[in-house]
Amino acid sequence: MTKGGDAAVVESVKAASDVYAPASGEVVAVNQSLDGAPGTINEDAEGKGWFFRLKLSAPDELNDLMSAEQYQEFLKTLD
Repeated sequence: MTKGGDAAVVESVKAASDVYAPASGEVVAVNQSLDGAPGTINEDAEGKGWFFRLKLSAPDELNDLMSAEQYQEFLKTLD
């Protein structure tokens, strides 16, 4: 998987949305439980709602991600 590349698709009744890879690496696990319970993503996104696990090939790419605080500020701009 390559940073910024397609990683998954989330479908709802109204739309389908792409999920992009946050960093480059090899997928080492996929959360199969989401197939039967996609609502888990909304209910527990930082716990049981994970999509996949990566073995990073370029760990420095993580430095480009937002911190939790930066993300919360970004969300405020979407209103």
